[in-house]
Amino acid sequence: MMRKRIAFLAGAISFDNQSRVVDGVLKRASEMGIDVYIFTCFVNYDELEENKIGAFRIMDLPDFSTFDGVICMKNSIQYEPAARSVVNRIIKSKVPAVSIDEKINGMHYVGISDYKSQKSIVEHLINEHHLTKINYVCGILEGKEGADRYRAYRDAMAEHGIPVCDDQIYYGNYNRESGRKAVEFFAKTNMPQAIVFANDAMAIGGTERLRQYGYRVPEDIVITGFDNDELSEFCVPSLTTVDRRQQKIGETAVDLLLANEDECEIEQETQVLYRESCGCNEQSEMKLTDLRIDYQNKCLIYEEALDTLKSMQLDLTGLESIDELCGRLKKYVIRSDMKSFYLCLCDRKKLFEGDTLKCESYTQNINIPIAYHNEEFSSYNEFPTRDILPEAVRNTDRQTFYVVTPIYYQKICYGYCISDGSTFALKSELSYLWTVNIAMALENIRKWKWINRMNEKISRMWKYDMLTQVLNRSGFFFCAEELVKDIKSTDSMAFMIFLDIDGLKSVNDNQGHEVGDAFIAEIADVLKRAVPKDCLIMRYGGDEFVVFGSCENGDRMRAIVSRIKAMIAEANEAPDRRYTLSASFGCSVHDAAEIENLNGLIEAADKQMYQEKKAKKKKLSNNNI
Repeated sequence: MMRKRIAFLAGAISFDNQSRVVDGVLKRASEMGIDVYIFTCFVNYDELEENKIGAFRIMDLPDFSTFDGVICMKNSIQYEPAARSVVNRIIKSKVPAVSIDEKINGMHYVGISDYKSQKSIVEHLINEHHLTKINYVCGILEGKEGADRYRAYRDAMAEHGIPVCDDQIYYGNYNRESGRKAVEFFAKTNMPQAIVFANDAMAIGGTERLRQYGYRVPEDIVITGFDNDELSEFCVPSLTTVDRRQQKIGETAVDLLLANEDECEIEQETQVLYRESCGCNEQSEMKLTDLRIDYQNKCLIYEEALDTLKSMQLDLTGLESIDELCGRLKKYVIRSDMKSFYLCLCDRKKLFEGDTLKCESYTQNINIPIAYHNEEFSSYNEFPTRDILPEAVRNTDRQTFYVVTPIYYQKICYGYCISDGSTFALKSELSYLWTVNIAMALENIRKWKWINRMNEKISRMWKYDMLTQVLNRSGFFFCAEELVKDIKSTDSMAFMIFLDIDGLKSVNDNQGHEVGDAFIAEIADVLKRAVPKDCLIMRYGGDEFVVFGSCENGDRMRAIVSRIKAMIAEANEAPDRRYTLSASFGCSVHDAAEIENLNGLIEAADKQMYQEKKAKKKKLSNNNI
């Protein structure tokens, strides 16, 4: 019996908020022997639209009906079309589902009261620190948590009779840079007594900019954050914030999936941590030795990962094939902490063949050109994409978790990567560079193949007649040089056949030039079937063709002409023909010493053809008398 498996969907799981929830989910899943598939990507809030489309397409990948449950952090999916689609598909699948931080009809809910927690902080500043000029830096107001936190600030200020002006609000996007920009914005008017930030990252960025402007925290300006990010405790000063107890939320979410209860809502208690940035210091002291060890370990992990990624980026540059890419990837897979690794690619025909890209979504089937499993490398042929992994791989005895990340370049969907049991993939924001490096290598391979196809097309346009796909004059004289060398080196003979289509003008006049073009193309097709591959065929003019080749005597040339005539006669026997195929021929045979001037050989054959055409006209004239 296969183990149960659940899908977890969130954006950028290396962020503290999502990471701690994941920790809780994985802890409880491990206790219950459940596999977890984590579908995630790393996209900044201010990314270009096409990059968001490519990144968040990973949320389209799972077929929820194949899972035993789904946990979704909708607020972290910072692309509304993807977030909306995910929710609709989860509801439609009718599998047990839990929404974290946002109440959604048809799903269990577990979260906190962002409103209550944010309001507590603002009231603490008003009641305990007697501050009245308090500015606010919003998060993404389109998300529930951002809207609730902002509403809590406005309500707390209003309930205490403190007016708020527009220049006291800055609209941020949760990253540190928007915290710096907020301080720059407030500095243009009058600095407040306190700035309440909607999350810790912005608060840390804002504190950094205040220090650069010469302000002291909290002596000159009080600062607060939200989320209790890992760095918030170690900042100088340490940051007043809200501990959301996300790990407990993750554990509860798994419990709800397996409880077989009707739809229910659970709101976890939070804890406001009043630290140095507001003038309080309600935190336990950490030993200096512990801090140094923790810092040393993080630096070593970061430096090693960065060195590996730099090397990987160089190694994957300038590749020309998938096989080369897989060969280069092997050493990086072995050096990683992944127990297993799978590079899953969409249909290669859609990705790498044709002049226009047709792969902007996951194909029905997927293949794995490189897999690392049980300390061995292998590959897997096509299997249904809805399975995520081949059944043979999924049927293992070991409970685990998989991190599934998109391989994309802008809107182009190349596939996805899966790592098994990788702490690096869970915790480090550098892990997304793994997939970026692979995606860039694939994009370069695609462009290289496209350029080669374009070069081939240009070459064909220079050498070949577009209507008939036989050699044009430039192509003929270019290719004839090699044939002439062979004829001279073997002291062979050369033949030239000049063919002129009969009746083309009548077809053009009576049936139109499109039919006339079909007439010409059909004669060319007869020539391509009748003439041996070692001979050259050229469209010499509008209705004229030349065949050039080597021979020992004239017998080969005559046999080729006979074969052409026979095929023309056979084609004319087909029913419902719009025209009758006919042609006049002129032939000439030459010693190797006579082929210095190919134009002279063509003219000699042309004269012979003219004599045949003249004889045909005379015969036709006599028959009409």
